[in-house]
Amino acid sequence: MTRAFLAVLAIAWITIFLPALLRAGRKSPLSTAERFTRRMALMAPKSTRGRWVVVPESSARLARVSYRRSRQARKRLFIGLLLAAVASGFAALLGAGAMWEVHLAVDASLALYVVLLIETKRRSEEQQRKVTRLQHPDSVPANELRQAAE
Repeated sequence: MTRAFLAVLAIAWITIFLPALLRAGRKSPLSTAERFTRRMALMAPKSTRGRWVVVPESSARLARVSYRRSRQARKRLFIGLLLAAVASGFAALLGAGAMWEVHLAVDASLALYVVLLIETKRRSEEQQRKVTRLQHPDSVPANELRQAAE
């Protein structure tokens, strides 16, 4: 029995690793420059030709994108909880007594999430009132910089 199991295991390993070994033998190793070019081509826009430079995105844009994604995720979660509350309410009206417990649990989750959203909004508004953003030196006109230095 043990030998049969080991034979099946060996066959499984061979079927998994043999194709990879054959592919590795056919392809010659890439030089560092070729590997770099291949990886950069994966990141480059498909519509451009010629030389290109990959530049990190601005932090302001990344913050806006992150805020937009988190807001969409919060909206989807709220709508999902709302639909679950309505569906569990109808199921509780039509179904057995155990569905009322499920409905109450979904309602409690929805209420807790609404409280969390309100608290998050309150904190965000409070931060906007209290925190003032510093201007980047490049955005301040040169004459204001001279006056501040004097």
